[in-house]
Amino acid sequence: MKALVVWMSYVWVTTLAGLAIHPYQSVRRMVLNKPVLLPVAASPILGLLGLFFVGRVGSYFFTLGPVGRELVALVLGSTLIGLLLWQGLLLALVYRFRRLRMI
Repeated sequence: MKALVVWMSYVWVTTLAGLAIHPYQSVRRMVLNKPVLLPVAASPILGLLGLFFVGRVGSYFFTLGPVGRELVALVLGSTLIGLLLWQGLLLALVYRFRRLRMI
């Protein structure tokens, strides 16, 4: 069981690293060769959910002044926009390769 968890973690991390470095090649490989890895393409949404969870928990523990709130809003807002754009890129690539596979 422990070896399976280590192997799954390795596959997940290497696939995520591939998505970060070469998204076109990684999505093509996931859609055409290894469709079992396709849920990894939804990892930015998981990161977004984690970001909202951490923000909600952090709001209970930290009290910030007006400048601190603006800085946190700037960081969280830019992270949100980046994650949404990254997820859009991955979904567009998945759609493109799915359509290519159907032909």
